[in-house]
Amino acid sequence: MKTKIFFLQLAFIFLFATHICTAQTGIWTELKPQNSPSPRAAFGMAEIGDNNTIIFGGIDINYKSLDETWIYNFDEINWIQVNTDIHPVKRYDLRMARITKNKVLLFGGWDTDYYNDTWIFDLDSLSWKEIKSINKPSARRNFGLAQLYDGKVLLFGGDTIGGSYSNDTWIYENDSNNWSEFPISNLINTRPPKCEGAMLAQLDTGMVLYYGGFNENEFDETWLLDYNLKKWIKLEPKFKSVSIASSAMANIRKNQVVFWGGDCEWQGGGAHYDELWLFNLKDTTWKKIQTNIKPDGRYLHGISKLGQDSILLFGGLNNNTGLEHNDTWLLTMDRIDDVRENTFAKSENIKSYLIPDKNRNFILNGTENFSYGNLYDIYGKIIYSFSLDYTNRKCTIELNLQTLSNGIYFIVLYKNQGIKVIKILEED
Repeated sequence: MKTKIFFLQLAFIFLFATHICTAQTGIWTELKPQNSPSPRAAFGMAEIGDNNTIIFGGIDINYKSLDETWIYNFDEINWIQVNTDIHPVKRYDLRMARITKNKVLLFGGWDTDYYNDTWIFDLDSLSWKEIKSINKPSARRNFGLAQLYDGKVLLFGGDTIGGSYSNDTWIYENDSNNWSEFPISNLINTRPPKCEGAMLAQLDTGMVLYYGGFNENEFDETWLLDYNLKKWIKLEPKFKSVSIASSAMANIRKNQVVFWGGDCEWQGGGAHYDELWLFNLKDTTWKKIQTNIKPDGRYLHGISKLGQDSILLFGGLNNNTGLEHNDTWLLTMDRIDDVRENTFAKSENIKSYLIPDKNRNFILNGTENFSYGNLYDIYGKIIYSFSLDYTNRKCTIELNLQTLSNGIYFIVLYKNQGIKVIKILEED
């Protein structure tokens, strides 16, 4: 009997591949606190205490530098301004990072000149204190900063005096109140490139991930600083993210970091990119994360970890609309293990798996007795529908899928007395 073939002209590119039957999705929720900082960009932002995030400085819609300190408390779902007599001067393109549980370190930035002062904010006393260290990095803006250990912060690169880009590495130690330059070979490929706008985030104790940056063009290089080995290690992920700069990245769980948004020329994105990417040290690759909704695209925004499996996003600038933001968003990562029960498929209905071939084509056999089918995403949203206007025939459905974002998908075939669910898995 002749086989009937249906070509479903869908688009699906697998940005990540694995034999592990798991996937991750992200849920964005816009928080609407009663109080909020005014719209701003290029501020400092960091996790502090339990379920708190702190921001300082930035530039407003009138291009005026700011010197305000705000703390977001997740339990109260509100921003609170902290007024102190002693605090850093107005600036933007600064960086902040958690150094101990209740303390955050601030360094550098720019207003009418480059800065290289060091400050620590103490959550217990709600106060700023300037640290007069013997050694310190040169004045700079738009560099990378991340916690390395409890009591240690790592700094990399940036735009320095005279507009030259740097790729030096420094460590600040809370116990000694001093900066020291991390010894790195000057040989090529022993450290990330000279740049500004790169992202740093702690992966695990003693390990920091580097990504992106700008020097004439955006970069897509991935590096790992291993403090115990005393070196930068260039990683070659099986799948890269987009070339990006002036974005924001944060640890979301052990050995995993995420970044969202940024300045990206990929597909004409410009500085209003709005996609979410996750790096997992376990498989050393980048994965584009599917989300339900998402904030408006932007760059020069802030992201910080907020509790387990969550990050907080605030502010930033969309260069397409010219809009500067002061919205607050919470991203919660959801780990999906093998089968997710949802509105259309219960676990007992899943009878088989569909795995693509090396050309990313899918072939589905045994569709006899079914009248129609749908392709669903993990949220139960129908991506594509198709009719099977025949009965009692052995038929094959061929799917050539090319542009859906990464995630778990289901094909559901329907008949009068029930359904058959086929889960799409990814393969190396």
